[in-house]
Amino acid sequence: MTAPQSELPEWMRNPGAPTRTTLRWRVSRWFRGLRWWRAVAGVYWRWADRTRLGQRYPKTAAALGWFLTFAITMVLVAVVYRLYAGYGLPEQGIPGLPAPSPSTGG
Repeated sequence: MTAPQSELPEWMRNPGAPTRTTLRWRVSRWFRGLRWWRAVAGVYWRWADRTRLGQRYPKTAAALGWFLTFAITMVLVAVVYRLYAGYGLPEQGIPGLPAPSPSTGG
């Protein structure tokens, strides 16, 4: 009994070496041949596959993330307040907004 004939063209049944190579492919092959590059890549792959802090301690990571977000928001609010109050700008304040009033009364 013989095997059924394939309907694929010859170049698909028996692919040879790639005839056209890009510069990226050549550089990639050259880098993979370097011993020190393989060591660097191995360190990177081990680092990328590590267990994340958020996976180990999800509640702690959530609390730290919330506090960090709150602190960044407060810093941004303080910067905008100081700019609007005219502390960081010359006497005219922010262009397009009314100048801060010099009165201290309520």
